[in-house]
Amino acid sequence: MPKFYFQLFDRDGAGVTETGYDFESIEVAKAEARRVLAEMAAEGLPAAPLNMMSVELFDESHTPLAEIRLILEENPK
Repeated sequence: MPKFYFQLFDRDGAGVTETGYDFESIEVAKAEARRVLAEMAAEGLPAAPLNMMSVELFDESHTPLAEIRLILEENPK
């Protein structure tokens, strides 16, 4: 099974996961990244100045594959 790595970015900055995780495919790894992002959001929504949090997905050679982002926008009315 291919090994994937995650980098998390939230209010506290970026954190690289040195632990590799085995998933059947990139699609399964992306689904896990979405789940992790949802857990991060449950602990608190993104805050200024970036108003964004993300999970970046890397392959075994640490090549970036995808980034799943949550962006919080406030639109004045």
